[in-house]
Amino acid sequence: MKKDLLVLLEIMLAAMLLMPSAGATCSLGGCGRGNDDWLESAQAFLNSDVPLVGVSQDGSVQTGSFKAGEPIGAVVKATGSGTVPKMATDFVEPESRTGLFPAGELLKPMDSFSGPDVAVDVSNQRSEGEAHIKGAIDLPIKSFLFDDGTLRPVSETAAILGAAGISQEDAVIVYSDTFCSGEATFVLWLLCYLGQDDVKALDGGLEDWSRASLPLETKKNVHSLANYSPSMRSELLASYDFVKSDAAQMVDARTFQDFGKARIPKAFFISPEQILENGKLKAAASLTDTFAKLDQKRPVVVYSNDYFSASLVWYALQLMGFDSRLYTWQDWQAHGEAKVYEIK
Repeated sequence: MKKDLLVLLEIMLAAMLLMPSAGATCSLGGCGRGNDDWLESAQAFLNSDVPLVGVSQDGSVQTGSFKAGEPIGAVVKATGSGTVPKMATDFVEPESRTGLFPAGELLKPMDSFSGPDVAVDVSNQRSEGEAHIKGAIDLPIKSFLFDDGTLRPVSETAAILGAAGISQEDAVIVYSDTFCSGEATFVLWLLCYLGQDDVKALDGGLEDWSRASLPLETKKNVHSLANYSPSMRSELLASYDFVKSDAAQMVDARTFQDFGKARIPKAFFISPEQILENGKLKAAASLTDTFAKLDQKRPVVVYSNDYFSASLVWYALQLMGFDSRLYTWQDWQAHGEAKVYEIK
């Protein structure tokens, strides 16, 4: 015990000797230690296990690069029902870009949400306790697809939407963790295919919403049951016969490697990466250059290995005033066409 007291006294004495005099001044880095040491100490503290006010210590801070269908980084889980703390690195200024596109009514700016709007979070990996836009209902894209990625029957899809409280008269805004995942544009296409009159995709998705410090919450929102009555726009899903007829221009939205191995005759290669910038659609001027090879007077059919990649390019074409439709590479293969055009 005495030994411990002696050690404590020695430490206190050493600290007193190192303290600056009353008239002395110290830099931000501390007296005689320098700014670099101070920053290193601060960083060490932030990286330590010391609890930070307002942030849970359950390992729920998500980091890392984005993968389709996974939650974005920089969103903190919470268990309450209030606004969720956000840890965004770069602030995004909410602004409307709808006027920059010929058919910008399909794009929902972050600064124009209103009471009647029905916000739908279609992220596939949303789980209880993760933040979503305040007032949004959760309806993951896997609800609309079989395990092999094919569409569920229209009757099942309509029942799913009605059970979520969505009617055909609603003004629907769809979004996912990140716009570039293609999840929101796929559901927007699906609702258009079912005849939804008023549906838009949120510009930038949840990622930009969070970075703009807009309201989030974690509570589960439930709407009353609705009767969803489809009014089909069947032309938005191209058939094999339509593709084979050469009536439309074909756009391949797969990877360049897949495009090089086999493709539908006369198809142009336009990948999602060519129409995106910083997680959002490029400006209209850039999209005009990307689509310069296409004739705006003829229909355009976009195909890929999945609906997500194709829907991103389809959506960009829609905003630019094209008559665009979706198709799947799998259907082309199912008709025994794939190997005919293989390049060796």
